[in-house]
This record gives sequence, structure tokens and C-alpha cells, in this order.
Amino acid sequence: MAPQQADSPTRPADAGRPLRIAMVIDAWDDANNGAVVSTRRFTEALRSRGHVVEVLATGQPMPGKVPLRSFVIPTPGKIMERMRLPFARPDRHLLEPVLARQDVVHNQFPFWLGIRAITLAHRAGVPVVSSFHVQAENMLHNVGVRSPAAVRWVYRFFLGQTYNRSEHVICPSGFAEGELRRYGLTVPATVISNGVPAGYRPLPRAECERFEGKFTILSVGRLAREKRHDLLIEAIRRSRHEARIQLVILGDGPLKAQLEAQARGLTNAPVFRWLEPHELIRWYGGADLCVHAADVEVECMSVLEAMACGLPCLIARSPLSATKQFAPSEEHLFEAGDREALTDRLDRWIDDAPGLARARGASRAVAERYTVEVSVEKLVQVYRQVAGQKVVAR
Repeated sequence: MAPQQADSPTRPADAGRPLRIAMVIDAWDDANNGAVVSTRRFTEALRSRGHVVEVLATGQPMPGKVPLRSFVIPTPGKIMERMRLPFARPDRHLLEPVLARQDVVHNQFPFWLGIRAITLAHRAGVPVVSSFHVQAENMLHNVGVRSPAAVRWVYRFFLGQTYNRSEHVICPSGFAEGELRRYGLTVPATVISNGVPAGYRPLPRAECERFEGKFTILSVGRLAREKRHDLLIEAIRRSRHEARIQLVILGDGPLKAQLEAQARGLTNAPVFRWLEPHELIRWYGGADLCVHAADVEVECMSVLEAMACGLPCLIARSPLSATKQFAPSEEHLFEAGDREALTDRLDRWIDDAPGLARARGASRAVAERYTVEVSVEKLVQVYRQVAGQKVVAR
């Protein structure tokens, strides 16, 4: 169908006035997902700058939030329920009045709520910005599908129903924008990192969670297939220093029981915990090395947070991951999926205490380029740009 001009007039984008923004996101209350954590941080930062942000999401009522009913898509093994990411029912009677009074609608996910919100916002003449948080591979790998044809189909759906119907797309990395362009993105896009809050910084030793006499390896993230915690466990098992290594995995997800079973037999019993984002800081400060072995990633907030706390990171070099962009040098990378390469890198870092100490400063220097404050300013510029545009319903 050919694009049609919306009936509503163009809204002004006065350079100095506060903006009215609707954040449309399926989940809000549970911080087990990086997209949710990032959106909550941006919302808080926008409100602190005087902008009016209304949230449309599942969960409990709270000031500035319109709660929506949730549902779960049935999947084998109840994977979606165990991922702790509910979907929202897009109730038109709740959405319409909220969306119509905004300067811009910011949609976070390419699911039913976001698709419906785009339609209703355009009917009201309100422009839409959509963020790219979910790769097709994130969804498919978790249900055991690795077909290139399935990946292309999912991206066609995402682009046709969400991204190419938005006025602007926010990508957390250059890699993420490249992926969307490769599959057919045609609208303007801007690369804006999720960023790191100022509170993520090195702490005094006494305030950190430490395992004295052990080399602590930390991994933070959802316990799902594409994160490859299984690879890390096996790499540690085969390390020359296995008896010295204390593995700490902070996160939750469908593979928790499987990973706990796999890790039994390591000399030092691994720690599995889920923590609120602000509680991670003292664990970043107490670890010796962070390992991110994921095959699929549009950015990876936990790596940036770790580096901001001065924790060196060892990152998988995957063609489907942006996280390798944060590596200060080749020594911070290993080939994705290669257990022997990961074991070799671990042993080298454990043997090189002076190099590891120097890497703390290099890691922090990289993270300082990715702050939430800078990202919020870029986001507001995009909001003001699209708020002055005429809306074309696609």
C-alpha cells in the first residue's frame, strides 16, 4: 500500500522546551533484560532534564506509567516464561489517549505492542522512534533454530512491521545498524550506545565482593544459549589454573539448572546469582577478569559496565556480535565458539599479572567514551528532529 499522509498537522520541535515522550516497552518491572535496564535509565535521565515521559508497559501501576495486561507465547520448555520477558496486550483504549498527547513515541521492541503503537501514533500524527534491541538470532537460537532462511524471515517481519514504519531508528552500535541495513532498513538511523551510568566506577577494595587467594572470573548476562556460558565453563575446566579459578555467573534464564549441573566438579564451586543492576558494581570491582563469550549481541551493557569499573574483559570475536568493538587490543579477544582459544587466553591472562593490572586502566579508558549522559543528549537531538516532521503512515 502506498504511504498516506496523516491528517494531523506537523508538531513544532522548539529547541528549548521540554518534550512529551511515550516509552513503549513490553516489560518494565523486571530488570533481567538489558533493553529494560537501558530504557529505565534513559527514562530517569530524560525526566531529570525536565522532559515528561509516560511509560506504557506491563507490570504494576506507578506514577508516570500506564500498566498493560501481559501474556506469554507458548514455547517448548516454557523458554519465554523462563526468560522473564512478558509481552504486552496493546489495549487501544489505553494506548490512544496517551500516544495522542506526545511529541514523540519511542518504541523499544518489534512485537505486538510496538507494532500497534506505531499504527495508533501515526493516526494521531505523532512520529515514532524505534530502538533495535533484539536480533533475529536472539529469538531463534533460544528455540534451537539456526536456519539462515528463518533469520531472513524474522528480519523481514521486524523491518516491515516496525523499523521501516518508524520515522527514525536507534541502533546501539555501528554493527547493529549494519545488520538492519543489510536486511533492508530504509529509514534514517542513528547509532546511540546504551551507555554507562556515572555510578559504575572502581570501588575501594573493602567494598568489593572478593574471593581471597583465588582468580575470580566473572560473567554477567541472561542464562540463554547464545550467551555461551557453557563454553566458559568448559574452558575453565581445561585451564592449567583450574584449581585457582573462582567462577561467578550473575544472571538468570532458562539454562540456569543446566549450567549449574555442567559446572559441578570444578574445584571451586561456582557462584550463580541474580542481582539488581546497581548491586553488580561491587562484583565488578572484586573480580580479576570478565569473560563475555556470547555469539549474538547488539552491544552488551555488562561489558561496558565492567570496563567502567576497571575490570578487564575477554570478549568473543563473533560475526553476530558488536561487543568486540570494546576490546582495547587483540589480547582481549578470542574466536567465538572456540574452547581451546578461550582456555589459552585465560591461562595467558592469569600468568600475566602485570599485564592484567595495566589492562584495568585501558578498559576504563574505553568505557569513558560511552556514558549515559552523552547518549541521552544524542537521543534528545533525535527526538527534536523527528518531532518537527510530518508523519507518513507506512
